Amino acid sequence: MMSGRTAGLLFGFGLGVVWMWLGFWPAVLTLILGVIGWLIGGVAEGKVNLADVWSDLQGRRREV
Repeated sequence: MMSGRTAGLLFGFGLGVVWMWLGFWPAVLTLILGVIGWLIGGVAEGKVNLADVWSDLQGRRREV
């Protein structure tokens, strides 16, 4: 059975392939959808903590 992250990644790329035939920017959208799908799969599996991701995106330091 495939992991949630793999399923999310495939789902994001599958949605993006529809737009990829339309040019460069849709291909960039495919990449973005793939990353979003990978993150959603990680959250579903409990491997990604959204609070940590948000803090990392804002450049905050985490305590060890």
